[in-house]
Amino acid sequence: MEEKVIQIASDVFNCQIKSDSKIGNPEEWDSLGQLNLFMAIESELGIKCSADEIIENNSISSIVKLLESKK
Repeated sequence: MEEKVIQIASDVFNCQIKSDSKIGNPEEWDSLGQLNLFMAIESELGIKCSADEIIENNSISSIVKLLESKK
């Protein structure tokens, strides 16, 4: 799951994403980028997240944990 999330994030932000990346690092990952990331996750993985989950989960590791809990 982590590899897939990293790939989706790399595509959304058009830069290299690592497992320790989070909002603000890279700078392309801002609040609008966060929404775009979760829309891409929903589109590619078919997993929907609530607004609160989108706000609270702002790192690759927390997003992976969230998505794994929804599988």
